[in-house]
Amino acid sequence: MDFQKLADAFISPACIVSVEKKKDGSCGDIRFVAVNRKYLDMIEKRIQDGSAGTEPDASFVSGALYTSYFPENRSFEDVCCRAAVRKQEVHTYAHLHNVEIWFNIYVMPVAYEDEAHAYCLYTATPSNTAASVLDAIDATRSSDDVLKTCIKLHRANNLKDAMEGVISEIRRICSAECCTVLLINHEEAQYSILATDFRENSTMKRVTQFPNFYEIASSWMGMIGEEGDCIIIQNKEDMDYYSRINNPWYLTLMEAGVVSVVLFPLRQGNEVLGFIWATNFDTNQTRRIKETLELTTFFISSHIARYKAMQRLKHMSYTDALTGLPNRFACTDYIADRIAKNNTFTAVSIDLNHFKSINDTLGLDAGNQVLIEVASRWKAIAAAHRPDYITRINGDEFMLVLCDYPSEEALQNAVAKYADALSEHLTIDGCDLYVTASFGYAEYPTDAGTADALITHANAAMNAIKKAHSSDHILRYTPGLLRNEHMLEIENKIREALENDTIYYNLQPQYDMDHKLRGFEALARMKDQNGSFISPGEFIPVAEKVGLIDQVDITVFRKAAAFFSSLLQKTDLDLTLSLNASVRHLMKNDFLDEIRELLRVSGIPADKLEIEITESIMIESVDKALQCIDELRNMGLKIAIDDFGTGYSSLSYLNRFPADLLKIDKSFIDKMNTGESSRQYVAAIISMGHIMGFDVISEGVEEPEQLETLREIGCDFIQGFIWGRPLMPDAAEALVMEASASDS
Repeated sequence: MDFQKLADAFISPACIVSVEKKKDGSCGDIRFVAVNRKYLDMIEKRIQDGSAGTEPDASFVSGALYTSYFPENRSFEDVCCRAAVRKQEVHTYAHLHNVEIWFNIYVMPVAYEDEAHAYCLYTATPSNTAASVLDAIDATRSSDDVLKTCIKLHRANNLKDAMEGVISEIRRICSAECCTVLLINHEEAQYSILATDFRENSTMKRVTQFPNFYEIASSWMGMIGEEGDCIIIQNKEDMDYYSRINNPWYLTLMEAGVVSVVLFPLRQGNEVLGFIWATNFDTNQTRRIKETLELTTFFISSHIARYKAMQRLKHMSYTDALTGLPNRFACTDYIADRIAKNNTFTAVSIDLNHFKSINDTLGLDAGNQVLIEVASRWKAIAAAHRPDYITRINGDEFMLVLCDYPSEEALQNAVAKYADALSEHLTIDGCDLYVTASFGYAEYPTDAGTADALITHANAAMNAIKKAHSSDHILRYTPGLLRNEHMLEIENKIREALENDTIYYNLQPQYDMDHKLRGFEALARMKDQNGSFISPGEFIPVAEKVGLIDQVDITVFRKAAAFFSSLLQKTDLDLTLSLNASVRHLMKNDFLDEIRELLRVSGIPADKLEIEITESIMIESVDKALQCIDELRNMGLKIAIDDFGTGYSSLSYLNRFPADLLKIDKSFIDKMNTGESSRQYVAAIISMGHIMGFDVISEGVEEPEQLETLREIGCDFIQGFIWGRPLMPDAAEALVMEASASDS
């Protein structure tokens, strides 16, 4: 038979393969007898790029073993054996992960054989997309199987439940004795079993019963290789093959009672997250099982990768990089959890005394060493007195949470342990330093009923004892600490401004990354009776404390909405007005009625209005907050999470937050380009926002380098001095008219 002529008759890459027939009915050597031009191009490309394992100047030789040009592949050998020797037509697909190419594969028996060899025609048409390949395959049963596993994957409440449901379904599909999902951590040289499912009454030995199984698991990728997709052991011949190339694994298979295995890596990009396998499966359904798992692993990998990204983000978000202590976010979540359980506990605000002088005289590195040593001492005390919980809030500020102390005396003695831990000097850069700290504490629920108030009161006590310069560095909160003269002065000015209508607003423009105007954020501004400007950083906190913030808010809302309504009538631009709602204001019973009235009077379409809410709202009253936010969205308004990363919410709260926009606080943008970790932190926030379905806007963008970085890491919108400072209404109108003219 003219094999070359047969191969040349095909348009797709094709080759004629010879399969050695052994006396016991098994298959031996597999060789390329003839290849057409397109298949030869594939071989020559591999020779030239060095992936064929031959000399760069080698050429194709008819009759050569297929392994002369391609890696050893049990799946390839299996389909060739079935087609050539057993005369079965095979239609399947393969996926090369390292180059993201799919192959639509047909293997057909050739009606010719001699005493020692049988022959088949092998065609492999490449495609860059899975859809074009999978659409050509009769994969109804496989698709149905994949759909069932995906339904289980997305119905589950958490990753473990999802994986347990999926592998139970896969074990059923494969008629297997066992199915397992294993995660692997190469950095720590560890593995973990995420989920496993065994047939009832199975006596198979579990993976966890084998010592040092990480070494076994990490060896699998070497056998699969960069181009391979899986490992299949379906008969004694396969088992003998793997006993030769990976005897340690083979021995565990024998000891466990395994006779067949199909194993797939779980990949996300170039990262191997782990593996999924089924053992002692129905080998009569090998092809269907392989195709099902090939597709299923894509969904499982994506699910696991998302989980790992969230875990990494949580670790980054909740751990202080310098000291290794939990940070302010972890602390406030811990406090929120204690409040949710209605446990009595005490928050202790701690500040090192005269720490600035250490930085000024010895340098920042020495200051960091002091913080590390102090944290180490306090961490040791907390470990010995669980459930004491010590965290670093910022700079030289720490927060300690104490629980289960029976009396005020016992509580003060507990705080004193942390103060006494500083009595021994610290040696930094050859200098002996004596460090002291100020401790202020407040008890829940005696001294405060919310997380925000508790922390504020503990800080007030700490600041008071610090200013007193007393030999006693420990003070409990009392209500009088918050009422100082300056606060009363600002409160009076706010009341006068409300009465005299000198509360006004500025509009800060927001842009997308192509410098297209998105809209404006309305910012509260105030002047006193002498016309002097008062910083919002000064009057807003006081307005919140004394209960005037809702009046300030609604004044800004009404004035800004009236102006914005007139602006919308003058332009066809799609613009949004963002209004800041304080926690106290939003939690008022008549807040929703105020918003309905605002929409009615201003005539602004609801979808042009955005309410910005700080993430700390989720600590005040989760159910009431969610109910209010849902009602705002039902009206058609947009919701933005303001100052993300500075409040007290957790990832679990954010996952429930029905918002449209996530705003990254300026403090993170300021530090973003100071180091790779800071850049990655902002990138992680953006990624998390996108995972949760939010658009992301960065506040306080002032430098071209910041803008470029935000473009690179996928930010959607920016707000800051680089493209626009807060504007008076007439300047904002001029900006809109200019944008409208250029747009038309």
